[in-house]
Parts: sequence; structure tokens; C-alpha cells
Amino acid sequence: MQRKTRTRIHILFFVTLACLLWVGSLQAQDYPKSSIQIVIPYSPGGLTDIFWRSISDFLANNMKGTIAMINKTGSSGVLGTSFVVNAKPDGYTLVSASPEALSIAPAFTPPVPYDPGNDLTYIAKLSVVGFCIAVQNDSPFKTLEELVAYAKANPKKLKAGVMGFAGTPRVILEVFNREAKIEITPVPFDGGGEIVTNLLGGHINLAVASIPSINSQIRAGKARLLAVCAPRRLPAYPEILTIAEKGYKRSSFATALGLAGPKGVSSAIVSKWEEAIERTLKDPKAISIIEKIEGVIIDFKNGEDYKKELLADFAVFKEIAATLPNK
Repeated sequence: MQRKTRTRIHILFFVTLACLLWVGSLQAQDYPKSSIQIVIPYSPGGLTDIFWRSISDFLANNMKGTIAMINKTGSSGVLGTSFVVNAKPDGYTLVSASPEALSIAPAFTPPVPYDPGNDLTYIAKLSVVGFCIAVQNDSPFKTLEELVAYAKANPKKLKAGVMGFAGTPRVILEVFNREAKIEITPVPFDGGGEIVTNLLGGHINLAVASIPSINSQIRAGKARLLAVCAPRRLPAYPEILTIAEKGYKRSSFATALGLAGPKGVSSAIVSKWEEAIERTLKDPKAISIIEKIEGVIIDFKNGEDYKKELLADFAVFKEIAATLPNK
């Protein structure tokens, strides 16, 4: 009797699973029936906003639908991400995902109103935004090696400008300090413009900043790159080695721009998005547009691999956060 009961339960389970997969497949065939909303949880005109709007027509064409970009700013991306977490999981409300909202804020400024490991459906990673270690052009440090040697001989004497208490630049600096066995003091600023102003004014010795925030000063010969923090060298500065090439592989964090939705978006819809994104990122016209956005590198990964990457970083960031003084 017990064996028959177990058999019936197993049959019921597989029938239910098949029905769910069939319904998900039908939804994907019909999808999209109306406009898709991608929430950008950062300000209009910022790098994330520029990136998504530059490829929105390509994505819409490959999805055979209409896409609207909506800005919902606040709390380092947490506000907009939270909005999408609480949306209906039908694939019509998605979010521009990033480490700031999904691995940095949960580690450095908890609690956040969602669990990055369980409350989202990860669709794909599209690109990364490179960061850099830069100094004034007349700085005595001509190479990263010279800066590290001085920092080892003079603990805590060097000051590095970083954006915010808990952003990617601060993470890069903290991991770099540990990996190089040095102590460079972080000096938080509200934005990249303030960092550059203080660097050129001699109030800080170096900057850990996004490429776009300091690019014009590099081009003008007022600042100099010592290394870039990205998976590979930047097309705009092919002669500048990555920090990993300099021997500091754990310090090579970059902001990964991806796409995610609420928990429960069907696998069929996720697959449809993955295919559309991959086609977009292989389109020569889209590539040409992306390459003109300084500091952005195409780096496609499927949703599962993107999730693993973010959660691995989250674990590292929690360890770092536990050692830092309070804000």
C-alpha cells in the first residue's frame, strides 16, 4: 500500500512539473504581449542609464517587442531593485542589476529589503564598467610598483579618494590593501567629480575611480593611470595593464551590469532574454556603440553564472565589511 502511495505521489509530481513547464513554454511563445519595463535604479544620464538606453533598440528588436527604461533612484540601487523584487514575475518588470545593490549594499549597509540569493531571477550579465587607480600627472609615482613600495614603507600615509563608504572603489582599495600587504587610507567622497577635484588639488595622493569620472583629466594630461580594474585591458587604454596583470588578481573588481527580474520568472522567458542579449552583444552596430562608452567592456554570462559571480563577491564583501570601522 505504501509503495502504491509513493508511486502515485511521484506520478503526480512529474505531471505537475510537466504542466508547469508547458504553461511556461506557452507564456514564452506569447511573450512579450505588451511593453517591458526595465528599471534603472540610478540617475538619468549616469553610466548605467547611458549603457541601457544605447542598446535598448537592439534589445527591443531582438525581443520583438517594446522596451521602456524607467529610472527609480535611491540607496545605491536598493530602492529600484526592491521595486522589481516585489513586482509580478511575468517578465514585464525587470531591473538593471549591479553589485552595488546585490552584493555590496547587502554586505556593507544591511539590512536591505530582499535576499540577493533567493528573491531574484538572474537573466544575464551584459558588461562590466572598469575602474582604475590614478594619480596626478606630476605625482612621484610613475608605476603601481612604486606606489606599493612607498605604501609599505609608510603605512597609512597615502590617502586614496573613493566614492562613498561602501561602493566598488572602496571594495577595490580594501582588497588591494590586503593583497599587497599595505595600508592606504580611504577618503570617501560623494561623487567622482569631488574625487578628481581633490586629486588635482593635491588633497589626496591617488584615486580609485571609474574610468568615465576621470577620463577627461587623463586625456588632458592632468592625471595618469597606474592600473585598471577590469577583466581585461580597456580598448581606450590598451597599453595600461590590469591590476590582475600587475599581480593582484583578487583586487580586480568591476561593476557588472546585468539583467534580473523578480523570483519566479519562467525559465522559458529567461532563455528568450538570454538569446536576445547574446545576439545584441554580437551585433557589430551594438558593439560599436558600446565601445564608445568609455570604461565599458562587453562581458556576457548567462543568468546562473552571473548569479554565482555576484554571490561569490557578496561572500568576500561580508568578510571585508566585518573588519571595517562603522560609517
